[in-house]
Amino acid sequence: MTAVKTVKKFKVSFELDQSDITYFRRLFRIARRAAADKKPQEILAAANELVSSVRAQDSAPHFIAEAVQAIEDLTALVVDADYQPPKTVKKQVLGALSYFANPHDLIPDHVPVFGFLDDALVIAIVEETFKHELWGYRKFCKQRDGLEHRPWTEVARQRLPKRVAEMRKKIRADINARRARDKARSRFGI
Repeated sequence: MTAVKTVKKFKVSFELDQSDITYFRRLFRIARRAAADKKPQEILAAANELVSSVRAQDSAPHFIAEAVQAIEDLTALVVDADYQPPKTVKKQVLGALSYFANPHDLIPDHVPVFGFLDDALVIAIVEETFKHELWGYRKFCKQRDGLEHRPWTEVARQRLPKRVAEMRKKIRADINARRARDKARSRFGI
């Protein structure tokens, strides 16, 4: 007789009040100051190390494995030569990612199950902060991957950079429009 294992799902949500948000912003400021002497490559390497360590653990909770996708996308966004985010965006993303370059986070990552919980909370805040940029980058990657690639032809080699630049410009305009809509909504309490 074989026992059937039933997997139950439940949702855990956190509501952060102003003091919680202030607390996490303070952590970001501390991490940014601690990482001020670090090169962007070091910050990106630390963020990539977090992603790798979560993915390497069979026991890492599924929601944390999903959360690190945002960190992976943000690190890729910074170095993607085709995407070319504005310098201010790069600087802001690196500032946010500097939290993951801090070896002294709230809960040490080696603590089973809970070790990445603080990272997941911070990732959720980072993902919300950069939601429009992440949306734009993911859309850009999807569209770029769908472009016709025939690098062996001269016509394709000449056409592709122009098509990527046009796509990048359109997506940047869409990101700015989304930010403006959010700003207007928050101003009017919508």
